[in-house]
Amino acid sequence: MRKQFNVRNITSNTIGAGILFSLLSAITYGLNPVFAKLGYASHLQGIEILHGRFIFAVIALALIGPLLQPGFFRFSRSLVKSSLFIGLGILLPLNLLYVYALKDIPASMMSLITYVYPLIILGVNSVVFHKQIQASQLISIIFILLACICIFSDAFELNITLTALAIGFLSTVMYAVYLLSLQQLAVNVSAYQITFLTLLFATIGLSFFHNPLNILDFNGTQLAVTGGYGLISTVFSTIFVSRAVQLLGATQAGIFCSFEPIFTISFAALLLGEQIPTFRIVGMILLIMGIVIPNRKELFNTFNLKTSL
Repeated sequence: MRKQFNVRNITSNTIGAGILFSLLSAITYGLNPVFAKLGYASHLQGIEILHGRFIFAVIALALIGPLLQPGFFRFSRSLVKSSLFIGLGILLPLNLLYVYALKDIPASMMSLITYVYPLIILGVNSVVFHKQIQASQLISIIFILLACICIFSDAFELNITLTALAIGFLSTVMYAVYLLSLQQLAVNVSAYQITFLTLLFATIGLSFFHNPLNILDFNGTQLAVTGGYGLISTVFSTIFVSRAVQLLGATQAGIFCSFEPIFTISFAALLLGEQIPTFRIVGMILLIMGIVIPNRKELFNTFNLKTSL
């Protein structure tokens, strides 16, 4: 009986820890657009914000990585090739588009635009990889499309230019491509290693367009913003989501991480003073429903297992 109790207690603690790490990932990554906005407020250019973020993230992962994983700096040839392609071909343009879109789009709205990516992934998986779309996924598509209507209505109310919206949605397309590339090229590899290598190659690539030594001219506020951006919304979020996936599995962890827009909208209101109109709140609710509903069985199973232990 004592042995059975210990096993159940450990399982319950594992699920609780997995949920906690998922929410911590949602919180830390939810600060992503907020840090970019703070960077613009500190009079940095978009490329300076991104380069500072990458540099601090690479340095932090180089220091923390060996503590997270033995043999952290032992990279296979295939991992280096995949990371080079993803870092230069996808991660770098993705983040450039994302940062420059945030110059004209509110942080809270950008978080909703970003979370349209499940619709893109469903479409690509169906058309390119010939994966059948299930009934629950069709329901998800409907909710996400309704959320898009709310986002566009909100954008027109604020007179946001079509160019800014196009850049924002293009960054979302690139984010979907990034996730699909990880799905195809980064199978059974360390999340810490591929994050480090893709960021390293993206940082090196960005150095051809922007002098990395310019970071030495940053003032205290600019260093704090870019340092926090790199450490909190890049390194910590990666560590948290990796631990969540290890403890819960990718599906369950992804459900809890999908609450990220709630945190972003809250941070945007509290830290940036953004006004959150009704359209944006409704869009957030629809997006979360579109992500949670197809995975409701896994979500209920997680809570039922936790409460039954």
